[in-house]
Amino acid sequence: MDAALLRPGRFDRQIYIPVPDIKGRASIFRVHLAKLKTTLDKVELSRKLAALTPGFSGADVANVCNEAALVAARDAGNEIIFKNFEQAIERVVAGMEKKSQVLQPEEKKVVAFHEAGHAITGWFLKHADPLLKVSIIPRGKGLGYAQYLPREQYLYSTEQLLDRMCMMLGGRVSEEIFFGRVTTGAQDDLQKITEMAYSQIVKFGMSKKVGPLSFTEGSNFQKPYSETTAELIDQEVRNLVDTAYKRTHELLESKKPQIETVAERLLQNEIISREDLIELLGPRPFAEKQTYEEFVAGTGGLDEDITLPKGLESWNKSVNLEDNSETKVS
Repeated sequence: MDAALLRPGRFDRQIYIPVPDIKGRASIFRVHLAKLKTTLDKVELSRKLAALTPGFSGADVANVCNEAALVAARDAGNEIIFKNFEQAIERVVAGMEKKSQVLQPEEKKVVAFHEAGHAITGWFLKHADPLLKVSIIPRGKGLGYAQYLPREQYLYSTEQLLDRMCMMLGGRVSEEIFFGRVTTGAQDDLQKITEMAYSQIVKFGMSKKVGPLSFTEGSNFQKPYSETTAELIDQEVRNLVDTAYKRTHELLESKKPQIETVAERLLQNEIISREDLIELLGPRPFAEKQTYEEFVAGTGGLDEDITLPKGLESWNKSVNLEDNSETKVS
């Protein structure tokens, strides 16, 4: 937008509208669930779905409800059940299942060990996101898929970011350990890790050598720092990624039997749930939040506060009266 349009006197009040938090998603789900056919308690259902959809926008929430109805219709169901909503969330997050896509046995084995590497790394790192499901059925552009339940968090420490990097590296490291080579399957993981590492050094000032500086992104031809600083940044990024890689390698070397167990179960069933992982690995050794009530504990109540300011209460009542009178006339 042209900066001239935002001069004082034109748009004095600018409102930033982020994606809804967990309470906001629950409210939006209640609106869209109202018209759906289900015997599930819609208030309880809206809270469960809100907990499963961190980062979703209002449009994503509407899409989940529409997809759930379509899934139920394809299955010739008399109503929409909770499993339909879970399938809908997976479709919105990762795309449609491609059960018709044929993988060679060797490729399928590599994918299984890759996804098992991610699962094991996340299971045994404190700050990794809780895992809900792992699948080796191709979805969207990926040959495998892992569904996590990330916390709605606004501040991250270096330890937390390092654990996230290690979790992303788990697939590639697992391939290297069990097959002695790596494949192109980790390309997306590596891209995310590289971006995360650069953000820590360039934006968040988390490098002692570069210092507490935050650089804005320049163009491809001009950076907001010198060539010497650019070389230092590149070296610090490499050091950070190498540290995460070595840490992940040490962890997975010590958990090789567990990786093989998870990979074998994946090859047998193609999909394993959190309950399966608890059966195979034992409970995760860190406390974690799973339910809506746990996520909103200490935030002042189960639902978002939609109380109007006192000055608008009478206005709201008059609007409702007008709406009711129009309904009666029509």
